[in-house]
Amino acid sequence: ILDLIKSLKEKYKTTTLFISHDLNLVATLADTLAVVYKGKVVEYGKTESIFSSPKHAYTKGLLGCRPPINKRLKRLPLLDDFLNPTTKDHLNFLQSAENEITIENRIKKHESLYCEEPILNIEHLSTTFPIKKNIFGKTIEEVIAVNQVSFAIFRGETLGLVGESGCGKTSLSRSLLFLNTPSSGKILFKQQELLKFTPKQIKAYRKKVQIIFQDPYGSLNPRISIGDAIMEPMIAHQLYPKHQRKQKTIELLEKVGLDSTSFDRFPHEFSGGQRQRISIARALAVQPELIICDESVSALDVSVQAQILNLLNELKEEFNLTYLFISHDLTVVRYMSDRIMVMESGKIVETKEADELFSKPEHPYTKKLLQSIPQIISKK
Repeated sequence: ILDLIKSLKEKYKTTTLFISHDLNLVATLADTLAVVYKGKVVEYGKTESIFSSPKHAYTKGLLGCRPPINKRLKRLPLLDDFLNPTTKDHLNFLQSAENEITIENRIKKHESLYCEEPILNIEHLSTTFPIKKNIFGKTIEEVIAVNQVSFAIFRGETLGLVGESGCGKTSLSRSLLFLNTPSSGKILFKQQELLKFTPKQIKAYRKKVQIIFQDPYGSLNPRISIGDAIMEPMIAHQLYPKHQRKQKTIELLEKVGLDSTSFDRFPHEFSGGQRQRISIARALAVQPELIICDESVSALDVSVQAQILNLLNELKEEFNLTYLFISHDLTVVRYMSDRIMVMESGKIVETKEADELFSKPEHPYTKKLLQSIPQIISKK
C-alpha cells in the first residue's frame, strides 16, 4: 500500500498529508513531519531530523516508547516518563544497562524453558476454506490458509509469529481454538490430541487457552456492561460461586489498571487502550494457561502500546502464563518473544531464538521482512 501511495504521488505530482500513529509508516513515507500533542503542533521539520534528534518531550516519548531494534529491554519506558520531570530517575533507569536483558540471561532462560514437554504441540496442521462449490454443494475449489504447519509452544515462553497480511497467522490462531475447523493434522495440548476431543472436552480446553483479538471494540458486546462481559466466561465455565463473581471481576479490572467504577460502564465509554485492558481481563477471567495475542496491540498508538506490552509481561510472570504472540510488527515481536516463527503463504518457513533471527536470518522471506523495517527507526 505504501508503494502504491508513493507511485501515485510521483505519477500525478500530488502532495500527501499522511496521518498515523504508526511511526514505522511515518518514517517510511513522510518527507516532513508535524507532531501534534494536545491539539498543538509541538514539533515540525524534516522527518529524518526529528527521528534522529527530537526536541520536544512528547516526540522523545513517542520514539522512546518503541521497542529498540538494537537491544532487549525488560520494561519499556512510557510516555509519562518523558513528560513528567519527577520521573527522571525512573526514565534514566529504563534507559540504562540495568534494564537490558543480557545474552547470559537469555541463554539461561532458554535452557530452563525447553527442557520439558511442550504445553501445545502442533503436527502437520492444515486448514482450508471452500471458495467454489458445484450445484450439489460439493467443494470443487478451496484455498489453503494453513499448510502443513508444525511447531511446539513450551510452558512459560512467548512464541512470536510474524508474517505479512494474508499469510495465515489469524487462520492458524483460530484453528488452534477450533473457531476454524482444521482440515488435517494434530493439535496436542499437554500430550492429549484435541481433534479427538468431545464437545465437552473442547469447552474445557478453551478455558485453558484464551485469545485476545486485534479489535477490542469489535470483540466486546456494545449492549452489555464491562462487568457482565468479564463475568460471562466465568458463568459459561461455572467458575466461582455466584456471589463472588462481581468481586473477582473488580479484582481483574484493578489488575489490568482499571478501577471498580468501570464495572457498570459500556465499551463505547472507554479508549482503545482501555478496551484492550478489558479484553485482557476477560481472557484472565477463566484462569488460562496459554493466551493467544492476535495483533492485540496493532490498533494502538505507540504510547498506549508500550503500556499494554508491559502489562502483558507483568501478567505473564504473575499468573505463569504462556503466550503465542502474533503480529506483523517485527520490533514488537522481538521485544516480547523468546522464539519467533516466520509464516509465509500458510507455511512456517523459519523458527529461531528471537535475537538470532534478527542477526542471522536464513530464509529469503525472513530477510525480506527484516529489510522492510524503516531505517530511520532501526538506527535509534
